[in-house]
Amino acid sequence: MTVRTSVKGSRCSSGLTLVELLVTLVIAAIVFAAMVPLFVQLGASSSRDRAYNVAAFVAQSRVEAIRGLSFSTLSASNALSNLQSASFDGGQFGPSYTPPGGTEVYTVQYSVTPVPASGAVNYLQVQVQVTTPPQISPAHTVSMATIVSNPAATSNSSSPSPSPSPSSTSSSSPSPSPSPTVTSGAYSLTVMVTNSYVNSTSGVTVVQTNVTPNVTDTPSPQFPTTSSPAVWSGLAPGTYLVTCNYYSGGKVNSGHAATLTQTVTITNANQTYTFTLN
Repeated sequence: MTVRTSVKGSRCSSGLTLVELLVTLVIAAIVFAAMVPLFVQLGASSSRDRAYNVAAFVAQSRVEAIRGLSFSTLSASNALSNLQSASFDGGQFGPSYTPPGGTEVYTVQYSVTPVPASGAVNYLQVQVQVTTPPQISPAHTVSMATIVSNPAATSNSSSPSPSPSPSSTSSSSPSPSPSPTVTSGAYSLTVMVTNSYVNSTSGVTVVQTNVTPNVTDTPSPQFPTTSSPAVWSGLAPGTYLVTCNYYSGGKVNSGHAATLTQTVTITNANQTYTFTLN
């Protein structure tokens, strides 16, 4: 009787273990099946992120290549057709990009705007747009811009020097020395932004700091966007503090108000600075 009871108990114990194993396998299969869409989504998200990064890299590299071109090499009249040519300047440009060893084709578009639109061109505003391959959904476009200055251009915004005031002969007291002011110059400062997040009230200001008192150059402020830079013309050589007031992430509220500053020195050439707005 003792032996029979032991065998029966052993069989019951083995049967319960097998049932538990089957239940565990069923649960694991259900959990795995539920996670498959998540794995697929994570894979697609990873592919999108990679494509976005490649698009940003292509846009940045082509903007840097454009900055390395001289105005005469780019040519104001043929700038757009040159950039769209895959053979221009050693093949650095063209309408598309395919990663080495890959098959995805990124579309590259350019826009060239001469400034001013008519007459002698002071500089070319060039925008590069790179769009992810059609296999990536949703499609994503990265835009970056730069300018190519015409070294032969001269500023036509210089103001004439004010005529001196006649000295007074009715007073023996010496006239006070005037405070230093900004003198008219032939140089320009162009301010660009990577996102159109500039504060619509305070904008971007430029202040000359190597004079006393410091002088704010007009018009002040200005409001650059990704497609339209702000340009201060007729600047004299000196040191300038450029302040960009913007909304982080483009969220227009006091909690996202932010400020970036940059010191720019103008000696004997036009200057350009780009604020990276996150």
